[in-house]
Amino acid sequence: MTTGAALLVIVDFMVAPLTGHFAGSFDDFGPILAAGHAANVGADPYATFLAVAPTQATSGFGFDYVPLVAVLARPLAALPHAVAVTLWLWGIIACTIAASVITALTVLPKAWPRAAIGFSAAMLFAPALYDIWHGQLSSVVLLTLALAFRAWVDGDEITCGLALGVGAALRVSPAALLLLLIRRRWWRGIAVGAGTGLVSLLAGGLLLGFDRLTEWFTKVLPLLGRPNGWYFNQSAGALLCRLVNYDVWRIDPPSLLLQAAVVAVSAACVLSAAWVVRSGRCSAERRSLELSAGVVAMVLATTVAWWSDDASLLIPLLAIAGLAARRVASRPVVVAGIALFLVAGVVAPAFLGLGGTGWLPSTFGTLWWWPALQLDSLPAWTALALLGALLVTLAQRRIRPWQRAGHDGATGS
Repeated sequence: MTTGAALLVIVDFMVAPLTGHFAGSFDDFGPILAAGHAANVGADPYATFLAVAPTQATSGFGFDYVPLVAVLARPLAALPHAVAVTLWLWGIIACTIAASVITALTVLPKAWPRAAIGFSAAMLFAPALYDIWHGQLSSVVLLTLALAFRAWVDGDEITCGLALGVGAALRVSPAALLLLLIRRRWWRGIAVGAGTGLVSLLAGGLLLGFDRLTEWFTKVLPLLGRPNGWYFNQSAGALLCRLVNYDVWRIDPPSLLLQAAVVAVSAACVLSAAWVVRSGRCSAERRSLELSAGVVAMVLATTVAWWSDDASLLIPLLAIAGLAARRVASRPVVVAGIALFLVAGVVAPAFLGLGGTGWLPSTFGTLWWWPALQLDSLPAWTALALLGALLVTLAQRRIRPWQRAGHDGATGS
C-alpha cells in the first residue's frame, strides 16, 4: 500500500508536471493565481467574484479569500505559469502528507508503522487527493489543523492557538475552533490565535489596501454567507437548503427564516463541540476526541463545504482508528467513523466519477429530484452522525487513558 502511494506521488505529482502531462484541473489555484496577478498590477482581485456571484447559485466564481492570500500569491504570479503550478502542486502535496503523518504519529499505537500509515492515508483518502488534483488551498489549512490537533493533545496551548490563527488567516473556518480553547481556559492560546488572525487581516490591508479589506468584509463575505443548497456543498446549512429545494441551481428570493435557521444550525454544531470540552487535566484520548469533534463541527458549520473539505475529516478518522486499536473508542463513534470514511472516501468519489454530477441535474423537474438531492447530502448526514456520536461519548462516558498496563501510548499526557 505504501509502495503504491509512493509511486502515485512520484509518477503523477512529480514526473507528470515536469513533463507537461499533469492531469489535474487546478481550478482552485487558478483564482488564487489570478488574484496574485491582480495584486501585482494594482487591480481588484475580487472583481470576477463580485461580477458573477450575485447572479448564480453555485460557488467557485473566483477569488474569495482574505486579502492576505492575494498578497502571498504575488511571488507565484510573477513566475511562468507552468513553474507556478508545479511549485504549488509540490507544496500542497507536502502539506497533505505532513498533516496526515503528524496526525498518525499523534494518535496511532507506537507498535504500528505510523509514518507509513499516515503517508498512505494522505494519498489514498479521496477528498485529500481531490484537493491536490484541484490545487485547493485546503491542503495548507489541513496542515495547520494537524499541528493544532497535535498541540491540543500534547497540552501545548501556544502552538495550538498559533496553528489555528494561521489557518484562520488563510481560510476563516479554523477560527471557530478557538471556542474550544475558551472552554479549556487556554487564555494565552486564545490570545495568540486571535492575535494572529487580526495581524493577518491588518497585513492584508496594509499590503493590498484597506479598501480591499473593506470590500471583502462588506461585499464578498455577505455573498459567501447566504444560504446555499448547491449540490457540492456538504455543510449543515446546505442540508437545510436542499430539504426545501432552496438555491440549488438558481438564486431564489432571500429568506430571512432560512438564513436564521442556517446560522442557528451552524452555530449549534460549533457550540456543541465546544460545550463538551473540559478544562483542567484530562486524558490524551479525551483530548483527541474533543478536537476531532471540533474539526467535524467546523466542516459542517462552514457556509460552503465542498466535497474536498472532507479532507479535514482525515484527522478525526485517524484519531478514531487509533482509539479503536486500543479498544477505548465507543462503538457508536467507531461505526459512525467507518460510515463517514466509506461515504466520503469511497461512495462520494464513485458517485462523482460515475457521472453523478450529470445524473443529478437530469432529475430536475421529475419526481426523483427531491430524493436525488437528499442522496447527494449523504456525506453531510454521515458527518452529522459522527459529530453526534462524538458529543454523546464525550458528554456521558469517561474515556480511559492510553497509558495503562498492556498498552503503549503515543504522545500526550
